Amino acid sequence: MMEYIGTVECDYGLEKEEQIIIYGAGKVGRHALEVLKRAGWQNKVACFCDSNKDMAGKAIDGVAIRGIEEAYAMYPTGTYLVASMCVRQMVETLLQYGIGKIHIIRESPAE
Repeated sequence: MMEYIGTVECDYGLEKEEQIIIYGAGKVGRHALEVLKRAGWQNKVACFCDSNKDMAGKAIDGVAIRGIEEAYAMYPTGTYLVASMCVRQMVETLLQYGIGKIHIIRESPAE
């Protein structure tokens, strides 16, 4: 179920979440991590997940990148932030896993 669509800066529902998984380790995902760190929520970010198998096992600013299967196995009740331009495909993948908390993060306006 979609719980939020918009920029990460305005996603106030994340404050109550304990496990945030950023789905997409590209530009939008990296920006989401920066915003969450500025808000003091870096400890809530469990990992990135990405469908690019070459990214698995790497990290961004100390946050591990996992494949979707591994992320779901570790954090089945986490809140997944879809942070990419491939929103439809990513949401469909999350729904196939039965993930219930999905937030779609759009690219923020230039600062």
